[in-house]
Amino acid sequence: MDNELELARQKLGLVSLGESSTYRLYSKGLVSEEFIKDDTKLVGGSGLSLCDSNDNSKKLETNKALRNHRVLAAHPEATELAAIIQGMSWALKLGVKSIQFFCDDDSIILDYVTGKAAPPNESIVVAKLLKQVAPLQARFTSCQALPLRTDINSSLIKLARDAIASQTTWREGDNEYETCPACYAHVSPRHKLEVRSGCFHRICFTCIRDCVSSQLARGDTLLCPYPGCEKELVLEDCRGIVEDDALNLIIHRKKEKAIPVLDRVYCPKPCCNFLMSDRDLPLGFSIDPRQKSVARTCVECGLCFCKKCHVPWHYKKTCDEFKKSQSYLTSDAALFESLVKTEGWMKCPQCATVVQKNGGCQRISCRHCNHKFCYACGAACTRKKMSCNCSPQD
Repeated sequence: MDNELELARQKLGLVSLGESSTYRLYSKGLVSEEFIKDDTKLVGGSGLSLCDSNDNSKKLETNKALRNHRVLAAHPEATELAAIIQGMSWALKLGVKSIQFFCDDDSIILDYVTGKAAPPNESIVVAKLLKQVAPLQARFTSCQALPLRTDINSSLIKLARDAIASQTTWREGDNEYETCPACYAHVSPRHKLEVRSGCFHRICFTCIRDCVSSQLARGDTLLCPYPGCEKELVLEDCRGIVEDDALNLIIHRKKEKAIPVLDRVYCPKPCCNFLMSDRDLPLGFSIDPRQKSVARTCVECGLCFCKKCHVPWHYKKTCDEFKKSQSYLTSDAALFESLVKTEGWMKCPQCATVVQKNGGCQRISCRHCNHKFCYACGAACTRKKMSCNCSPQD
């Protein structure tokens, strides 16, 4: 037995615990379409994890390339079976005698390998792979198939993605290159980011910056730029790549999403504009009891303000009285209200965000809180229908 294999056996505890101990095998197979130079190819990889019965104390991980990509891509079950076969062969090579291997609970693989179901007649590839599984199972003194725990799956996907990435690089002279799947540029692997939120796609820094910039400007959720991917970018993905202002905005948006729309309050002080939850805000001090429902104190700068009028607190005046005063009529808030009326814009009846319709029918959806209402009168829309008598046409 070579030194590398012996070190792996020691790390897994096969030497100290003995070969009769039961070990757990987790596997994940992936086949994806990758861009290599100026060509598109199907590339496959598997992620394998072998550990003792406690899952953590003794653990060994590896990844391997999967062959016959086109055949496997046409049969998702075949991809998973190919990974299981690789994992079993690896365990036998290490000298494991008793094993539990895990199958994705969302697929029918578990029923296939336990004999509870047979693949359809047209699934010739799956049937051939199942014939390879049975002899491998027989080589263990004990072999049991179990459903896969979802918390293990993410690490296996990363291992499989790494196996795929290792097959997509090429060299030109002394330099190594990969193709960015978002813009197709040839870049150094050092200039690509691996998205950590679960998909593990490898995207070039330029695409990450452009993606963050455009999606933040639209107010959209930050998603991985890989075509068709819906995994969300996390702050750690962007740190060190995008500018500090964009990072601060990401943090702000994340905080904003954590607060229900109707509870969001912003400090009216221009140099502060701090976002707070109304449920956690302290009331204003020395306030008329009639006004306590709208008086708040900013937890960041200490300004006492009116959350209804969105101005510094109007002492000795109710909101109605203040809106008739010269102080309000010359304030930025009043000027903005005047602009809203002049332009014919609407305020969302639920969150008070100003909404501007740029075409289409009168039924609109607030981009801020997703409330649906009539743009003409503000009446709520229920079950995709207007509840008012306004004409649906503009």
